[in-house]
Amino acid sequence: MPGHFEPLPGGGAAVALDDVEISIIRSLAVQLLELIGPGPAEDAPADPLAELFA
Repeated sequence: MPGHFEPLPGGGAAVALDDVEISIIRSLAVQLLELIGPGPAEDAPADPLAELFA
């Protein structure tokens, strides 16, 4: 039955989704990643605002 969550051994849950639902969730995940962007680079200054006014 689509949309029915089943508990998994050890915790968590699983749900069966159809192709359209999977596509929507995948699209939302990509949009979220685009919004939050990559984390700071390794060589990024500790305080980027201080770098602007240095």
